Amino acid sequence: MTSPDSCFDISDSGFGSAAESTPCPTPYPTRSTSTPVSTLRTSSASDEQYERTLWRHFPGWAFSERARETRCWAWQFGYDIQKEDARRWICRACIRKNNPHPRHFEADGIHNAYNHLFNDHGIRAPPGMTQGTAEKKANSKGRKPPGQRTLAESMKLDLHDPREQAIANDFIKRFDKEHFRRLLIDWIVAKNHSFSIAEEAELHAIFDNLNPSVSARKANITHTTVREKIVAAFEQHKQKVIEVLGKAPGLIHISFDGWRSGNRYALYGICCFFRDENNKPCKITLGLPEVSARHTGPNIAAEILDVIESYQIQDKIGYFTLDNAKNNDTAMEIIGGELGFVGARRRGRCFGHTLNLSAKAILFGHDADAFERRVSGAEPLTEAEHLIWRKKGPAGKLHNLVVAIHRSDLLTGMLRNIQQEAFNKSSDPKLNARKPLDVILDNDTRWLSQLYMIRRALLLRDYIERLIAHHRIDFEQQNKAKRGGPKKPLTLPFICQPENQLSDKDWEVVEIFAQILSYYEAMIKMIEGDGQIRKRKRGWTGSYGNIWDVIQGFEFLLEQLERFKDIAKDFPDTEHFRININLGWQKLNEYYEILSETPIYYTGLALHPAYRWKWFECNWTDRPEWIDEAKNMHLHSTSAVQAERDKTDGLQPLLNMQVKNTQLLAAAD
Repeated sequence: MTSPDSCFDISDSGFGSAAESTPCPTPYPTRSTSTPVSTLRTSSASDEQYERTLWRHFPGWAFSERARETRCWAWQFGYDIQKEDARRWICRACIRKNNPHPRHFEADGIHNAYNHLFNDHGIRAPPGMTQGTAEKKANSKGRKPPGQRTLAESMKLDLHDPREQAIANDFIKRFDKEHFRRLLIDWIVAKNHSFSIAEEAELHAIFDNLNPSVSARKANITHTTVREKIVAAFEQHKQKVIEVLGKAPGLIHISFDGWRSGNRYALYGICCFFRDENNKPCKITLGLPEVSARHTGPNIAAEILDVIESYQIQDKIGYFTLDNAKNNDTAMEIIGGELGFVGARRRGRCFGHTLNLSAKAILFGHDADAFERRVSGAEPLTEAEHLIWRKKGPAGKLHNLVVAIHRSDLLTGMLRNIQQEAFNKSSDPKLNARKPLDVILDNDTRWLSQLYMIRRALLLRDYIERLIAHHRIDFEQQNKAKRGGPKKPLTLPFICQPENQLSDKDWEVVEIFAQILSYYEAMIKMIEGDGQIRKRKRGWTGSYGNIWDVIQGFEFLLEQLERFKDIAKDFPDTEHFRININLGWQKLNEYYEILSETPIYYTGLALHPAYRWKWFECNWTDRPEWIDEAKNMHLHSTSAVQAERDKTDGLQPLLNMQVKNTQLLAAAD
């Protein structure tokens, strides 16, 4: 934030001197906690000179030693001095301008300082803070404050010249205050800025430089105005959304999930997917309610139902897509009961979340979720937590290593230097041009984050091994006794202890993990999306996130895991691989079987013209009872569709019947 001093002596900043006509922007002061001098900036030669001028005018006085914080913004623009029981405000601008009679006022008459700052220096009160009578009077009459330039002055236009007068008037008429505010709010919302950025003095200075009409027309806004206008815009456009949803010819499908903001707001994002009256697929966010109570199924359901009812779509609700959290089971049961359907039959499960659970089972074994909750990596690892991770095998040991490097500036810097030295010594121009890379830390929120951690570690393996060797040498050299002999045995850093280092066998294991998880990654990329047809980067036109791909995705991954189990005998630590791959297979199969609760998965695949029932007959040849069950579910689903048509003019048809031109296995490779 710009200090008050910078308004009066720009030449001190090293950016050049300011023209006399340049207005002084109003800074936004920070409240002091001691004397005002300590809040401004570190003392410099010029500061000392100004203070000598101050004491020359006020001999016998000293800086104030007031105990309480002051809330008056004028103190940020003045010196706070005292003499016995008297306390005065001395204008800092007057002292800096070497005014022979610097203005000063008793502390009890601080409002006089407001008027002086406005009248003599053109300094306004910050937004939301007390204005002096002079500023209030000027505002009521529309008079510009001293030092504020008009548009004509800023553009150096002669208003006595008809042509230049016309130019000035044209610019003034073109400025639309409300449009300016809308653009400002759009930018704040789109870039997720704090609402208070609208009050920043530096931003106001940019606006005034571009168009003085911003200040002249009082177009700047406060953070409270930003919020009020956002809420007003939401309410204004909500009715339009209600009308569009009301005209939607098919069912409206819902997705919701919870998220906690950095400032501890527990929010639920609620989105819907539908066809508009022109049969164009659309999606829109309906709300972001806060769930301040416990995140139980009933509490979640209550918030979701409130939002649904506020848009008057309770009679048009189709299917839900949710993650696999248990409280969502209860929430769907309550929502279905309120809206007249069986919640489980309308509940789709987030495929990416399911794959992530299976991937964790492969990496960390039994009850991987409980393990991650126990040691989430949110804080530096204790020795006990370090041991827990290490017991999870090569992936856990790699996690320990990455955490240690990631959280140490020293180790991160050493890793970068080792890479840079290698690049500089290489005769390969491509290597010379490379930039050092950092390790990637896995986390419990990004899907397959362990895969990206492993890939980066494999890429940096040689440099990481050199780092460990250098770190151990440095540690031992720093702990030698003065006589040259070693001190009593010291505990090596975690990454230097032999039991915490990855052996060649361990690196082979994590490399095979990366191969397995690459199939999961390909499947997630295939299923992620909103089902809308678009032209893709590689030139083909199609869609991702289609419901008929889910069953095929399960079959594809289960087949790959079976293949890896068969060849596990060729891997290091064969038994460990067999167990963990089987755990990943079981997790996938668990959610595959649950698909039967939601018939739309089978109906979507059966109705696709490229698949129909032939797909089931070809892929489930040895499970005829599965085919019969799928057909029964399909018949039940179509009967339910007919019932819904009587209420809603028809079910949303399956869109985008284009077959993928890329095979899943090829995508993984």
